[in-house]
Amino acid sequence: MSEAQSSTQLNLNELLEVALRAANVGADIIMTFRKQSTLTFDTKGDINNFVTEADLASERAVRDAIRSARPTDTITGEEFAADNIADAKVRWSIDPLDGTINYMRRLPFYACSVGAQDIATGEWVAGAVVAPELNTVWYAAKGLGSFVVRDGQTTKLTGPPADRKSKILATGFSYSPEIRPSQLAEVTKLMVDFEDLRRNGAAAIDMCHVAEGVLDAYFERDIKEYDWAAAALIAEEAGVPVLRPTVVGDATVVGAVAGFTA
Repeated sequence: MSEAQSSTQLNLNELLEVALRAANVGADIIMTFRKQSTLTFDTKGDINNFVTEADLASERAVRDAIRSARPTDTITGEEFAADNIADAKVRWSIDPLDGTINYMRRLPFYACSVGAQDIATGEWVAGAVVAPELNTVWYAAKGLGSFVVRDGQTTKLTGPPADRKSKILATGFSYSPEIRPSQLAEVTKLMVDFEDLRRNGAAAIDMCHVAEGVLDAYFERDIKEYDWAAAALIAEEAGVPVLRPTVVGDATVVGAVAGFTA
């Protein structure tokens, strides 16, 4: 990785190294709990919105890894309150276990995601997504490209081929029964431009799969920042157009999707 700095003189190589280290620590915690025969869990309001002891332990470990390396940064995450630091230049956004339901049901599509934002510019500048059961790591830093590591091989990501005829759209659905019907109707309209649909249950992995060219596009409403903080940058650095939500209810769009443009 070559040296690169943002407008606020952040060391992107350092941030990327911290993101990778922290995401791998979180993934190791997840896999430790995977070996247990039982898993303690609770719900967070909606019937399918679970939090497990693995989520909580992973986020604690990720926060500790970031804090030990970057004591003056702000840290936010899915499970715990923000750890705000006055005059911080970087804010971290953590999803300690993206795909919790998959994890609980022993489906392999889950990951630990860690993204870093330049507070001065609002730009997302580094991110890593580690899917331990898929033996896969995706990562990127702004302006430095994005990469996947699988079975010891590192490959630069360039997105899906533009001339591919058979295109697959990935999506997901809200926990809220009030929102899901409109999402289903919206996806039905989008499918005129795609030949097939995948709903893998882990937003970060879906976005990384678009970056890798495994999928052609990803579209979803009602997801949170920590879901896309790292993965949207990974897709963007692979040359894929990305539209991040700006208000609650906006869609996250990765790739060309039926009239949506970045």
